[in-house]
Amino acid sequence: MNYNGGALLDRCLQSLRDAAPACAVETILVDNASTDGSGERAAHDFPEVRVVRNAENVGLSKAFNQALAQARGEFLLSLDNDTRVQPGALQGMMDALADPRVGAAGGMLLNPDMTPQKTARNFPSALNAVFGRRSFVTRVWPDNPVSRRYLMEDQLESGTQPYSVGWVSTAALMVRRDVVQRVGGLDEGFFVYWTDADWCARIRAAGYDIRAVPGANVIHDENLKGKRRARRSTRMMVDFHKGAYRYYRKHRASSPWNPMALVALVGLSARAGTLIAWDYVRTLRPTRDRA
Repeated sequence: MNYNGGALLDRCLQSLRDAAPACAVETILVDNASTDGSGERAAHDFPEVRVVRNAENVGLSKAFNQALAQARGEFLLSLDNDTRVQPGALQGMMDALADPRVGAAGGMLLNPDMTPQKTARNFPSALNAVFGRRSFVTRVWPDNPVSRRYLMEDQLESGTQPYSVGWVSTAALMVRRDVVQRVGGLDEGFFVYWTDADWCARIRAAGYDIRAVPGANVIHDENLKGKRRARRSTRMMVDFHKGAYRYYRKHRASSPWNPMALVALVGLSARAGTLIAWDYVRTLRPTRDRA
């Protein structure tokens, strides 16, 4: 899926061209009404890419399912437009999926300096609000045991073979066609956030394993795209917490009579409001300091 990917999309498509394995590769780009010309440029510069243009930004899940409906391959890869696939990465994920017990394989997402982004994680829980990948506690105390367990750092540091995880990011996630035929595509009730956690949960519930693949390296240039601006967009923050609530209701508190559903709604709403307010105040501080 592409939405105003700019030059990062060019780099992503070039990396796919350079790192293609020794088999036929079909690339489908769904452009969600970009206004920066990136979709048109991709169609011109990469004629092997099939470009599907949407009239509006329909989100990650719907865009991916559009491509899924057109794809013909046995192995199906979800890839963010701000990634760069490294040589051997696609083959590594395909090799992991050769095991019929494995339903999904995730690439190892790396920062541009080649440090790990730690996106292959254990099963989500309420503790993620405090010990998540980008939480305050994890940033100031990265070696705390709860964060290390959730981010599976022992396996990350010592693993050379694919290892079982709770979920991996759709930024670089490969599945087999037979798995999709059994569990379906992405849940379009998620706009962007938590759709990967939900999909992996459904794949696990169908009896498959989820694995991260060391050596299947994919550089993720998310910090260059402006996703982590000084002030994060309110829509992004709301979507993240709405997605977290939807995931919790689907997989942890599906009964309408479960009192924890209300607790989760209040807690996530309060967290979202606090973070939005804090980001707003943070953007005002430099102006006041210069006054």
